[in-house]
Amino acid sequence: MGEVALCNSCRPKLPQLIHPPLELHNDRHWNQIIIPFFYKKPLSPLIHQLKFDHKLHYARLFGLLFEAHLQQHDFIKPDLIIPVPLHKKRLQERGFNQALEIIKQPAKRLQIPLDRTHCRRIRATSAQTSLHASARKQNLKQAFQINRSLQGVHVALFDDVITTGSTLLAVAAAAKKAGAAKIDLWALAYTPPHR
Repeated sequence: MGEVALCNSCRPKLPQLIHPPLELHNDRHWNQIIIPFFYKKPLSPLIHQLKFDHKLHYARLFGLLFEAHLQQHDFIKPDLIIPVPLHKKRLQERGFNQALEIIKQPAKRLQIPLDRTHCRRIRATSAQTSLHASARKQNLKQAFQINRSLQGVHVALFDDVITTGSTLLAVAAAAKKAGAAKIDLWALAYTPPHR
């Protein structure tokens, strides 16, 4: 697998997501949805270790897996990738943005510019994992700001794990306000929401 080994017995056990979830697919905000995996074992504990145990080598593995998935499927190359930002307080606590760490090498290898600075989380919010689906959208209203023009730009928004899509919808609203022409939803893994 290149930079990070994934044993041959683990590879077939990765929880493949064959089609994007219907509730995300039916949303008119997205031109294209790319999510290779379910958030299940053996992938979920590795994502957890990346985020909470600072196992940054897993970000390289996830980047390689995501890139391999992209290259196996027809996808329209975006002009720009925006990783979902953390609020500055959360970023200071964690020390890194896992979405950025996962997507930075695929962006480099695919020669897609990566915007690390212009999308900001301007409002600290409760952790989405602690909220039910209906509360997630309210929690993120006007939480993001993009301080550059995206006029006519095809943007891919990237996050590590997606549940209801509320976080990416909030970033998409900021991208549309900045003038984005097309917006794709990219994530490493999907976990069904708690209703």
